[in-house]
Amino acid sequence: MFGSPHVSSHLCLYPSDTNLIVSLLDIHVDTPASAPTNEPRFEILEAGTGHGALTLHLARAIHAGNPPLAKTPDYAINVEEPEDAVYLGESMTDLQETAIESWKPCRRAIVHTLDISSKHSKHARKIVQGFRHGLYASNVEFHVGDVSEWIASQRVTRQTDEPFLNHVFLDLPNADSHLANVVPALRVDGLLAVFNPSITQIAQCVEKIREEKLPYLLDQVVELGAGMIREWDVRAVKPRSTLKKPDAKESPEASDAELIDPVKGQEARDGELAETLTKEDEKWAMVCRPKAGQMVVGGGFLALWRRMERIERPKGKE
Repeated sequence: MFGSPHVSSHLCLYPSDTNLIVSLLDIHVDTPASAPTNEPRFEILEAGTGHGALTLHLARAIHAGNPPLAKTPDYAINVEEPEDAVYLGESMTDLQETAIESWKPCRRAIVHTLDISSKHSKHARKIVQGFRHGLYASNVEFHVGDVSEWIASQRVTRQTDEPFLNHVFLDLPNADSHLANVVPALRVDGLLAVFNPSITQIAQCVEKIREEKLPYLLDQVVELGAGMIREWDVRAVKPRSTLKKPDAKESPEASDAELIDPVKGQEARDGELAETLTKEDEKWAMVCRPKAGQMVVGGGFLALWRRMERIERPKGKE
């Protein structure tokens, strides 16, 4: 169900992984109020629909936040009638679609799932609609396209500059190129989750956030697989210089022995390199290592950042 190889060849999310991801997102929705409210909707964006495994779990997690779907009229429920029977000029299918469309504006929680491939999106839609007769399908909106372009179009359609997403999940090979575009759409204290098969891709996101000073605070990085998790330490650091500076008392000119002896000549060049490196104090290095914990086999890497309030520094102050 969740790993059809003929549809996609990228790393799949399995039920054990999707359950954990939903748990880490810490999704809590309130039951809908009886009276209309001005509270914003709870909206999640999943970029990289794939087979729809995570889509289905997210839709189930927010299900309690939506009012019940209007029931089909009693006169339309008759097991003896043909499958596409017509009632008052409308078929059974038309009645159901009309009921869903009239109900959608009342939704208080929505999962927006987007994939660059229309084939993947169509396949995932069938998976979600086929689960328990489409119990959670009405909680999901399927889209096809680029995530950055979709966010930009939504801001135009909604005619607002206010953020509208509570959480964002990116299952993309080039997730780092979309981080800046997610910022204006993600609400403060919302979670940005990035899932990749390689830890180096997570490191690229960490470096991108540091370089562009994006308002994200890294919460944790975990390795998924075999129903277990292992936390990783991924961060940018300024390493201490471990190379000794060349002795200032020594003559900068190499002696005849050094010119003849290749070993001493190499030591002299190493000394020059060490001096150069100590001056480059702005260089950063990436730390990518597993924290102490249990062993894990297979899976991928999940990084979670929390959207922080952007602090505007006063002019003239660094």
